Amino acid sequence: MSMALKKHTITKQLEQPASANDVMKKSEYACLFDNECDQIDGDMITGIVGNVRKFLKIYSWKVYERWFGVSESCSKTNLLALVVIDGVVNDARKIPYVRLHTGSPRLRAFLPNIQNEVNNALVQGWPLAKVIEDLVDDVGYALKEYYELNGEQRDHSVPLWARNLFLICLALVVAALLVEWYVVRRKIGVQKSGSIKIASGKSKTHLMF
Repeated sequence: MSMALKKHTITKQLEQPASANDVMKKSEYACLFDNECDQIDGDMITGIVGNVRKFLKIYSWKVYERWFGVSESCSKTNLLALVVIDGVVNDARKIPYVRLHTGSPRLRAFLPNIQNEVNNALVQGWPLAKVIEDLVDDVGYALKEYYELNGEQRDHSVPLWARNLFLICLALVVAALLVEWYVVRRKIGVQKSGSIKIASGKSKTHLMF
């Protein structure tokens, strides 16, 4: 079993491109179009300019490729953690952002909860050292679970055997109620027929006297 390589990047702020024209013409963005795994299209370029989260998603993706390579990392379980403490330049809100990126599509399903927890911790003012410590622990646990489950998501639903047992118990309860209803109905019928015979016997006696 091969273990994933993990890298963490902590930066104070990032500068988002101002326009799609900057993305197309400036040399620093040329790496966006040199990609063997996925292709950048017009919608992605628009997203880089107009959406901070889309920008961070693609930025972390390109840093991942820079560190781990392109062709060799398309489906690898290498992991990059990007932590932006004060958000993007020219944003007075200084919102922190956390982005985890991996080359494995199945591993990505294990990461959104970790991103949200780390981001919430930064927003609440936790010390950065504690946030990174928890991030490393959470990523380690996610990777351990990923390998134990062979990349499958843990199923938190009711297991099949429990469902079958519930259906069997339900069927037994329904059967017991039907049997009880039949027995009670039969007893009532017997009691009614006995009372009719007694009443008819009394009427004949009255006629004789």
